[in-house]
Amino acid sequence: MIEFSAGLFLISAATLMYEVILTRLLSVMCWYYLAFVSISMGMLGMTAGALVVQLRPHLFTAQRIPERLRWSALAAAISLPIALLTIQSIPLENAVRPQMVYSFLLFSAVIAVPFFFSGVAICLALTRTNFPIGKIYFVDLIGAAAGSIGAIVLLELMDPSSAGFAISAVAFISAAAWARYAGEAPQSSRYAIIGAAIAAFAILNAALPAGFRPIFSKGAFENRQNLIAEVWNPISRIRALDLGERVPFSWGNSPNAPQTKVGEIGLDIDGEAATPVYRHRGGTEELSFLGYDVTSMAARLRAGGTAAIIGVGGGRDVLTAYLFGFKRIVGIELNPGIEDLVMRQFAGFGNLSGVPGLEYHLDEGRSYLSRTDEKFDVIQASMVDTWAATAAGAMTLSENALYTVEAWRIFYQHLKPGGLITFTRFYMPEPGQTPRLFSLGWATLLLEGVANPGAQIAMIASAKSSTILVSNAPFSDSDLNRIRSDAKSLGYKILYLPGEGAHDPDLAGIADAHSMNELLTAGSGDQDFSPVFDSSPFFFNTLRLGGSGLRGLASAIASGQWGTGNQRALLFLLIFLIAILILIALAIGIPLTRWAELPARPDYTLATGLGYFVAIGLGFMLAEMAMIQQLSIFLGYPIYSLVVTLAGLILATGLGSLASEQLELRTDVIARAPAIASAAILIAYCIAVIPVIHALAYLPFWMRAITCLGLIVPCGLIFGFCFPVGLRWMRLLGQEDSLPWMWALNGAASVVASLIAVLISIEASITATVITAAACYLLAGMALPRNESETAKS
Repeated sequence: MIEFSAGLFLISAATLMYEVILTRLLSVMCWYYLAFVSISMGMLGMTAGALVVQLRPHLFTAQRIPERLRWSALAAAISLPIALLTIQSIPLENAVRPQMVYSFLLFSAVIAVPFFFSGVAICLALTRTNFPIGKIYFVDLIGAAAGSIGAIVLLELMDPSSAGFAISAVAFISAAAWARYAGEAPQSSRYAIIGAAIAAFAILNAALPAGFRPIFSKGAFENRQNLIAEVWNPISRIRALDLGERVPFSWGNSPNAPQTKVGEIGLDIDGEAATPVYRHRGGTEELSFLGYDVTSMAARLRAGGTAAIIGVGGGRDVLTAYLFGFKRIVGIELNPGIEDLVMRQFAGFGNLSGVPGLEYHLDEGRSYLSRTDEKFDVIQASMVDTWAATAAGAMTLSENALYTVEAWRIFYQHLKPGGLITFTRFYMPEPGQTPRLFSLGWATLLLEGVANPGAQIAMIASAKSSTILVSNAPFSDSDLNRIRSDAKSLGYKILYLPGEGAHDPDLAGIADAHSMNELLTAGSGDQDFSPVFDSSPFFFNTLRLGGSGLRGLASAIASGQWGTGNQRALLFLLIFLIAILILIALAIGIPLTRWAELPARPDYTLATGLGYFVAIGLGFMLAEMAMIQQLSIFLGYPIYSLVVTLAGLILATGLGSLASEQLELRTDVIARAPAIASAAILIAYCIAVIPVIHALAYLPFWMRAITCLGLIVPCGLIFGFCFPVGLRWMRLLGQEDSLPWMWALNGAASVVASLIAVLISIEASITATVITAAACYLLAGMALPRNESETAKS
């Protein structure tokens, strides 16, 4: 059994590694962070593989199982790098053209191919062998958990394209193990040698500047001109471009700013988001241009104070604070790749290390401030996100931890008397972000017990950006006079100022709110401006997805113009949903019609058994997606949330599966118990998760990860009983020949659930997604068929 278990462990690991690196690759190639696409296509491909096992039984007779295991692992190994290279050659543009649906369909189908072959292998291992189900399922899930962690290790060492070749090598070793299990030692040695060669090629490809890499990013060919560095890590891809001497990049420059040029290196994050590194020789005289950006307003008001800069990036806000004489500057940067480029590779160019009083921390801003007792005159975050997050809260996995009321209350409590929270977001062409930012500040003041929020908030805009100022004390007359005079001399637009009210109609509606209930209904037409909370932290998704939002999208499509990035995000999401639904119909729906044509129709026992597996498939994936979404707030890194949740949940589920072998299925009540217990523990998780992550937000990352596991593992242990107990119960009821159907429909339900989870989380909340998952498990417990005989023994 050792060779068999090794083959299953490795193919499961390769499958999860492929799924994780896809999320990293897609966030570079596509406009948004599309983890749900990777998860959906993984489940779809594996489900299609299971259906082949069911519909072509003559190909998978007992005598041929070892050989088929070997062939399916080999096919997965060969198809995996081909699939990765193919999708990197298919541009996905967010355009209103019929052929774009085909592009998305082709793109998604290619992603699913390696999953199809691994699905055949895993289905055969689970349903067509005589090994104990609980133990085999345990090996499968332990392999998957190891793969999710292994993917992070690979992404720390190499780019996703090279990692794809390394994963192919793992699949070849799986084929070698299964070849030995089949008694084919020469084939086993051959596959092992090929696997080693491919692993060596992966290392070589990672080392070569002109190796296999994405050639399309965000619908356009990659421009490698002036490229001086490229860094991949699990969080992002960062490319450094030498931009030479030019008018310095700014977010909201004054129209009255003098023309000047400065040496600049542009850091491109995931193909779209940008942060500049300016040539800085050590003094402030060459930084005067920073004082003309609207992001500098708080530094002007609290010159000479102390600042916490969230999202150091290339150092703009740090240098602005230095320009205005700040004595202490705490810089907090999430991305180690940016730290490496700015503080080491280009240290002599940007000279941030030469800024007096700068203390640099590689950390997540919210977590760092939760841990420190220090208070600041200014807490600043200017355009902190990547384009993978902007306008794409609809993707439900993005850098949202800084943009919730709970986060802002942490910032508020770390201000010195009269201190300022200052954030900058788009004013144009993303008009929804400005009122939502204002709403977030207004809600923070209300919940901090401020009787007159309007006296402690201001908002100013210039060019395409707006800057909010939220104070823990009413603005003084000197503050207000300074804002007015600077706005006049610099040509800024005042959007809201104490004593003057709102100069913007959207902000006026928010400023009329005197309670949280009134504020929660803030919006205009198809725009939602209500503040966001950790329970539904999708700050960047201001588009209502109900009737008005869809009508706005339809109008935009008809006109061929786009009013907001959110409409583009929604279209991108909808096209992917259409492509996935088409693939579900082709890969699952059509095979199911074959079943309907069979002379022997499903009886009550089989029908209710299938209902059980569909329900636990829905419940598991809804819970998994909700946990990934919720815990990304706590961990701060979307892909680490994905990996910690996948690894923890899958590992715990595997342990639960192993333990399930000890459960004697004497009655249907015992068989139903795991599903009902799963519903109960999800409700407990739902009650505990927000208080726990709020109470422990101050912990360092590794302790927050352990805390996440503490929340996830109990759920996974109970979930792990459901699938193997269901299979054993259905065997007791004489349904052995239908087990692949149950495996397949369980997978199909998971595909659908990954889409449903996105919609429920956006339209309701992540909490609602968890409750829906609990309801699915409860229904599963009720659906499991009874055993009509008086006794049933395991």
